[in-house]
Amino acid sequence: MQRKHRARVSDWKKQPINFINSYADSAVKTNFMNDSSCWPVSSEKLLAETQQLTDSGVWCLDTRSQMLYWSDSTYALFERELDKAPTLDDAINYYSKSDRLKISKAIENAIDDNEAWSVEAEIITESGRKKFIRTCGRPFKLDNGAYLLFGSIQDISQSHSNLLTLKQRTKSLNAILDNLVDGVITINEKGIIQGFSKPAERIFGYQADEVVGLNVKHLMPQPYRREHDQYLTNYQATGKRKIIGIGREVTALRKNGEEFPIDLAVSETKTELGTRFIGTVRDITQQKEAAKRIEFLSHHDELTGLPNRARLLEQTEVLLRSTAVTVACLNIDYFRRINSVLGEDIGDQVILSVAERVKSAVGKYAMVAKDLADRFIIACACPPCVKEDIIQSIESLVVTIREPIVVDTCINPIHITVSAGIASLSKGTNAKDALVNAESALERAKRQGRNRSCVYQDTMLANLQYDYKIETGLHEELQRLKFGQNVGFECWLQSKVNRNFEVCGAEALIRWRYQGQLIRPDEFIPLAERLGLIIDIGFWMLTKVAGLISATNLPIAINVSPKQFLEPDFPEKIIRVMRESDAPFENLIIEITENLLLHDHTQVLSVMNELNQVGIQFSIDDFGTGYSNLRRLQLLPVSELKIDKEFTQNAFHSERDRNLLDSIILMAKQMRVEIVAEGVETALQAAYLKDSGVDLQQGYYFAKPISSELWARS
Repeated sequence: MQRKHRARVSDWKKQPINFINSYADSAVKTNFMNDSSCWPVSSEKLLAETQQLTDSGVWCLDTRSQMLYWSDSTYALFERELDKAPTLDDAINYYSKSDRLKISKAIENAIDDNEAWSVEAEIITESGRKKFIRTCGRPFKLDNGAYLLFGSIQDISQSHSNLLTLKQRTKSLNAILDNLVDGVITINEKGIIQGFSKPAERIFGYQADEVVGLNVKHLMPQPYRREHDQYLTNYQATGKRKIIGIGREVTALRKNGEEFPIDLAVSETKTELGTRFIGTVRDITQQKEAAKRIEFLSHHDELTGLPNRARLLEQTEVLLRSTAVTVACLNIDYFRRINSVLGEDIGDQVILSVAERVKSAVGKYAMVAKDLADRFIIACACPPCVKEDIIQSIESLVVTIREPIVVDTCINPIHITVSAGIASLSKGTNAKDALVNAESALERAKRQGRNRSCVYQDTMLANLQYDYKIETGLHEELQRLKFGQNVGFECWLQSKVNRNFEVCGAEALIRWRYQGQLIRPDEFIPLAERLGLIIDIGFWMLTKVAGLISATNLPIAINVSPKQFLEPDFPEKIIRVMRESDAPFENLIIEITENLLLHDHTQVLSVMNELNQVGIQFSIDDFGTGYSNLRRLQLLPVSELKIDKEFTQNAFHSERDRNLLDSIILMAKQMRVEIVAEGVETALQAAYLKDSGVDLQQGYYFAKPISSELWARS
């Protein structure tokens, strides 16, 4: 069979074609015009009006003669002069390179297959401007067998630009929707899914093409699934809305069948395609789990899972409405040391082990709670528990916990002890009071040396309240001191006498007048030491003593706590205060206790040497009652030993006590330091001490402590 020849645009001759109003063959013209004499207007006028109305041009190509016809509008569209008739190549070359092949193929296909065609493409006009056009054409067979291609061309630059803008906006909107945390699902008025954003795919596990076209109820579990269609029907019939415009929490269904909570907000909009409902979906699974976790932790300890203090108080409060309750507070002794040395992971294992031992020891009727840090609380109603049995269980627990704790990641067993405080309250009392009383007893157990239990007594709480009052007062005084206001601290002095019983100096003693009462030093000094307030109090005393030394030119001793002594700038402050008061350094005697020597010996020696070089003297206070390392004492620049009053006053109770006093005096003489005996209260004591070689004496027999003002005048 002979192969049909396929026409190619490249086969046509590239020659200009003049505008011709008629063809040589009149029959062709008649066919071409299709007997236009029957029309009410001329075909030329009709064509011109149509082009103007559609903002388009027309063209015609005679495939046999290869002549191309352009209307005036077509010339205008390409911005080509009317007297320059184009060839087919000229026409095709106006198209962008990427579109030329597309136009050529369309013409070839139209000729070979007798098919109409329509193409959108980009052209570059004669002046170099870019335009977007839509051109369409169809073949027309003449009576003589020749083919004409008729077509139109329309400038669609504006609509193309609008379409690009719309596509870009759509792309930007989709990009925004796809990067939101929330999923966006669009449905029509029948509930059919029209849009499904990327976050929605992530949330539900479906790809968009899996659900678009399905009813949205596929994303709902029962019973919501069967209710959804009815809801849409009712809404469209009545206009009554349940969730539209109102966000709420609902249950959704993932592709894998998992039900999960979501926050759903639905809005309604009208479009050309009808009503659309837009659902914004947020997976709140993590938020719900976090809320549950927070709720749990608000009433439980995270490490042990035991109820916390707040939860135990709530439960104890309920119990106390109908029965008596016994409460115990347990504290692991020196637990911080375990965390510091072995690490917090080991510390957590110890806590868990203690929790198990506590639960086993107190039985199923007791409530066990984990308080802050290393503390546990036990509460039990009486009945079914018996108060005495609980106390015995706690005492046994204190012993049981001493047993070594084995932790897999620790080489050696861990040894711990606990202190416990126990309190019982009768029906109708307050749960917080029970806990406060148990904590008061715990504090007493700690003060007694730890590793023990203590049952609450009424005086314990009173002591705690008094300590708190003193603590608050000390803080108030130091605030006044900071702002240069008058304080309740007072500097008192107790005279020292020489071997002739003549006053030769004094010891400075602090007193505190607070709320009309004179507070004893043994009531506030230990508390100030524990709270770290003793440093500021000590330097206040130093300032007073420096002024007295300057005024009297007599030696005065001042007690310095280990905390103050070991402050980095202690020597500088001492020297500065003495110089500011113009007080001779040699008249200041700093009394330190033997227990200071338990600290860094090198640092203690360095501080003493620095101060001793400017003339300041040192005295070992309460000698014989603390830590005594005679070798170290000999290495320190000490000029005085002060014999504690217990040795002075007990010396005449027995020969053994007197021999002890004599030994201390002999040892001091051998060290070649001055000897001071304190607590002298009788003439017999004074005479014996003098005869024994004591250099200075101090006590009520000679003078009681008095205010510095009175002492200076006397």
